Amino acid sequence: MDFSELAKLASGHVEARAIQVAVSLGVFEALKDGSRDAATIASLLRTDPRATELLLHALVALGLAEKRDRFFSLTDVSAAYLLRSSPKYLGGMVLFESSLWSCWEALGRSVRSGKPARRPNMYQEDPEETERFIYAMDSLVKARGDAELVAEKVDLSGVAELLDVGSGPATYPIYLCNKYPGLRATIFDLPGTLKITEKIVRASGLADRISLIAGDYRVDPIPGRYQMVFLSNVIHAESAQENAGLMAKLHSCLDSGGRIVIKDHILDDTLARPAAGVIFALTMLLTTNYGRCYSFNEVKGWLEGAGFERVREIPLPSPLTSSLVVGEKES
Repeated sequence: MDFSELAKLASGHVEARAIQVAVSLGVFEALKDGSRDAATIASLLRTDPRATELLLHALVALGLAEKRDRFFSLTDVSAAYLLRSSPKYLGGMVLFESSLWSCWEALGRSVRSGKPARRPNMYQEDPEETERFIYAMDSLVKARGDAELVAEKVDLSGVAELLDVGSGPATYPIYLCNKYPGLRATIFDLPGTLKITEKIVRASGLADRISLIAGDYRVDPIPGRYQMVFLSNVIHAESAQENAGLMAKLHSCLDSGGRIVIKDHILDDTLARPAAGVIFALTMLLTTNYGRCYSFNEVKGWLEGAGFERVREIPLPSPLTSSLVVGEKES
């Protein structure tokens, strides 16, 4: 690393905040129908013209807007990912990251105390927070193509009943049920989350094949029998002890020969690589009681302790920054 790279890292919040504010204000939506000058955009957004022009110039510098003469327009990237009408809209995740701004401001306090910067309630107590969180997860998975890439790595052709624990917006079950016409899915998640999930599932036209069960996997039994259990971005929110107990609970839900598939940031044994997962672990410090990212051998230990066999890691290609860990229940 040289000075320029260090300086860029140290000021990275500036670029992030410019993008978050632009999405929040509706800058990209104001450019949806074609080029406009700064004064027109400011009028549409009811913002200050001088300040709006400064923000637009910053977006040009970041490659998220183009300027010709005095007119601004979208780039291919902003049109693909930052317009609400795009099927790959990432704005939900951008706005969620913006909501965590005060948490990151409190990072020093959390490092000193070991306590989260916000109440670790899994975004369940405020319906507005719940909705923002769930749609952020949906936004990220759709924009990045996670479900498609997972389906390339895991064959579900022999699976009749899938359990998705902590599914959130049901993005994976919806995609997988569309890909596999014989598949039925059950989602087990918190009650506040399922109020949002139900709307999404109903809109997908798959309500007859995707069932919703409200509960807390930490304390509640998980009913049903399944050939596959899927967990995406669940284990990083829990302690190692909690995860070990969850693996045992899920083992008992599986038919003989069934599989568990865990998608998450998976670290190497140093716990300092890869970078995306290591940095993400700080988000867990700020928002959960004991969450962090874990190594493959840690996850393997929980699974083998619960009775799973042939545990293996399947790396996922870019732009994903996570891996799959798969284990099998003895036949």
